[in-house]
Amino acid sequence: MPPVASAVAATASTTNTTRATSTTATTTTTRAVPRTTTTTTTTPAPSTATTTPPPPPPPTRKREKAAPPKPSLALLITSLLIDYRWVFVVPVVLPLSYLFAAYWAWRGWVVRVLGKPFRTHDGTVKYIQKQIDEWRNKGSKGLLCSARPAFLMVTLRDGLYKTKDNAIHLPLWDILELDTEKRTVKVEPGVSIGQLTRFLIPKGWCIPVIPEYDDLTMGGMLFGYGIEGSSHKYGLFNDIVVSADVIVGTNELRIIPVKKYCRLVYEPVSRVDDMVKRFSELAEAPEPPEYLEGLQFDYHRGVLMHGDFADEVGNDGYLNEMGKWWKPWFHRHAELLSKKPAPDSRVRSAPRLLPPPHPLHLLDLRQHRPHGQTTPFSGTTLGWLMPPSVNFLKLTQTEGMKDFYFDKHVSQDYLVPLDKMKEGLDLAHQAFEVYPVWLCPHAVLKTTPQGAIRAPKDGAEIEQYVDIGIWGVPGPVPRGEAFSAHDAGREYETWLRKNRGYQAMYGITEMNEARVPRDAVRKKYGCEGVFMDAAQRC
Repeated sequence: MPPVASAVAATASTTNTTRATSTTATTTTTRAVPRTTTTTTTTPAPSTATTTPPPPPPPTRKREKAAPPKPSLALLITSLLIDYRWVFVVPVVLPLSYLFAAYWAWRGWVVRVLGKPFRTHDGTVKYIQKQIDEWRNKGSKGLLCSARPAFLMVTLRDGLYKTKDNAIHLPLWDILELDTEKRTVKVEPGVSIGQLTRFLIPKGWCIPVIPEYDDLTMGGMLFGYGIEGSSHKYGLFNDIVVSADVIVGTNELRIIPVKKYCRLVYEPVSRVDDMVKRFSELAEAPEPPEYLEGLQFDYHRGVLMHGDFADEVGNDGYLNEMGKWWKPWFHRHAELLSKKPAPDSRVRSAPRLLPPPHPLHLLDLRQHRPHGQTTPFSGTTLGWLMPPSVNFLKLTQTEGMKDFYFDKHVSQDYLVPLDKMKEGLDLAHQAFEVYPVWLCPHAVLKTTPQGAIRAPKDGAEIEQYVDIGIWGVPGPVPRGEAFSAHDAGREYETWLRKNRGYQAMYGITEMNEARVPRDAVRKKYGCEGVFMDAAQRC
């Protein structure tokens, strides 16, 4: 998050309309969500069943067997730490994660009770300005960056560019103002998505785009990347930002009213072509569902999930309190449902634990990524501490583990035009073979000035994209085949650039020519020699 952002807030337009939700011969679910004033109806969805077997997936890259690594004590220790990570995660990382989240929940509660932040916003801005003046007076050593610890950053970068000479402390962690008439909320850039949802939901509101990871901050999502299952309606996170001031002001976000539940429909698919077709139909529908996501568990088999707000459970489903500590991880739950041939209705409610995972966080990354259940017994004995914080998992990595993740692990989100979705999935299978793959649509909107992504093609007002989320260990690695995450990433990025695609900014680019010419902008605002360019950031 750039140090010049002093506060970020957003507002979302409300959608008090009756919307049709398609329920197929699959599973329907409602997950808990805050209160709104909308109603939902259901209409039958076209069947995706097919009698003929699906065609074989595209052939994967031919790879030689990996040469066995040279035995060493360091390699042995790294292998043991990766294979038996739970020995440290359960007694150390889980309690730390819980206490850290509980502290921020308590701090937010105190601020709400007192009715004002611990420090004034204007006073904090002056403190930041003073730090920048001191940096200039000391010779402007290094390019400016935030002093946020590397383990708290949502990126694989190590943060070695942060030093005491160039890192600016940004204590901007507070929600400043809620205006329900204008439907906006003013927040500082250090406010996390979990903190904001805990503040808004009891009041019957939420922001339209709620990325599924509690630790993401407003500033990081504005200047980086934020997406959610509602992005096919509202765009990316930066599209719901009404205003953002540099150093001297605040930011406004749009908000929308919400209801007590979300009725979620599961549609299993057995062919990748069926997933692409149905996913596109829902994303581009005149009255699309409020939320839409997909999971591919292998090349062909997957499940499509879509839902709308609801006031009550209804007759066609039952309350499924997904997010409770005794429940399975959501992607495991969805995978089981994807194998059921008969309709099975389910309803999801808001968890009541402290600090609760937000009910809209259907695929919280901490639950989706391959941490699994951590241990066979932790789900029943220490499940109430789940999930472990990704931040603390990063903090406890050794250098050997970091090297392994860089070379043999993939954490990327690729933004692909919807009409290129099938090609994007084919290449993901050929280059990575990582499953499950997360699919999330998002709308690119024509705006003035244009936002983070170029305007829709052919002068259109809106163009749908899909986020292909690839997080995990590639198939060739457990098979003992030679694999380079760097080469595979470079191949996918090359294809993206040829097909009007993008890479999420939290990821690490593997391109050799990543520099973006910004001299004119830097000169205009007097920022030459002040901030890192795109290549240095990624």
